[in-house]
Amino acid sequence: MDTKEIQKLLGGGNFEVIEDGNKVDNPRIDPSPMSFLMQVAQLGQMVKIRKHLDDRTSHGLIQTWGMDLDNPLSITDELTEIKVDYPAQSLYLFNDGDDSVYVWVNDLGRPKATVKVNETFKADYETHKISYLYLRCASGETADVRIIAKD
Repeated sequence: MDTKEIQKLLGGGNFEVIEDGNKVDNPRIDPSPMSFLMQVAQLGQMVKIRKHLDDRTSHGLIQTWGMDLDNPLSITDELTEIKVDYPAQSLYLFNDGDDSVYVWVNDLGRPKATVKVNETFKADYETHKISYLYLRCASGETADVRIIAKD
């Protein structure tokens, strides 16, 4: 790339090439550094695309709570926090009764979902974002739930 081509790219602006402290009158700029920078920029974008695709790929790992019928997960009017061992893409909560359950995913500041007796709550995210589940019943109420989380 010569000086005139560079000036054209810069919109006709003037520039000087300084080498070893001296102005170079007719510089020829080596394209290798620019080629390297373009390849690094492309590689950076490919890494982002790969991370995006990896986050949307399920590894088929399943976590469960309360699936043992002899030992169900009982929810009371005290807040129950469930930490998912590894972030999940989706989860199912089955309310086996006796009362409704309030469900928050990841953040207590977000609106809650109400799961009535014999209903199922499903949270399905495109990415691995489900890390915490918060459960509670109304004052004086209880419910047995089963939960399945899939990464």
